[in-house]
Amino acid sequence: MGEENKNQDQTLDTENLKKETVETVNQVKETIKNVDIKNDAKEATGFVTSMFKDPFATIKEIADETTNKAFKTAIIFLIIWVAAEFLDSALSIALSRFWTINWGSKMLGLIKTVIAPVLSVLALSITVYLMNKKSKKSLMTTISSITVAKIPVVLASVVSLLTLISSNASPLTSRFSSFCSVISIVLTYFSVKALFGEEQNSKFIKKFVIIYAIYYVISLVLYYLGIYI
Repeated sequence: MGEENKNQDQTLDTENLKKETVETVNQVKETIKNVDIKNDAKEATGFVTSMFKDPFATIKEIADETTNKAFKTAIIFLIIWVAAEFLDSALSIALSRFWTINWGSKMLGLIKTVIAPVLSVLALSITVYLMNKKSKKSLMTTISSITVAKIPVVLASVVSLLTLISSNASPLTSRFSSFCSVISIVLTYFSVKALFGEEQNSKFIKKFVIIYAIYYVISLVLYYLGIYI
């Protein structure tokens, strides 16, 4: 009986995930279609400011909202992240003296670089969504929370473009990137904690470790496919 209930729960989770994935894709299309660069850039800048002022309150607000109003902002940051990775990879290829050699392989590498940020967010978001049994949040809310937690990594990707101007910037950008990665993990911890509705760190830390273990297994599989998240 218990096994039957477990299978039914898994079926429901799968069906809900399919439904929410379709809704999320449609919302992403709608968001991209209605992008207003001037207003959205201003809104994104204001959001970053609020994150610096009180990151944990902002994170909790996003995790608790039911209107998904932060989803558009999250998609804007994801677009910025993808654009930064694209520029970095594309300009590196263009500036290479041997860019015409293995051109097809370089283009495939460029595609993998561009989709890596998206897969990074999706891998962690879907893992959190499926494991969150207690305080179920929509997939869009989960993606918004995870993307917001990745803002330091987005900033690091933008700053890393300095290496295209001067190779001397590499020591600065690499250290800044490492610092941002640490900050992002901390923010991700509190984002996921808010999504789960957990108050005590002692109860949640084990769940977070399991979530990140699953995420790293996924990242290892993608690594062997040449996609680095």
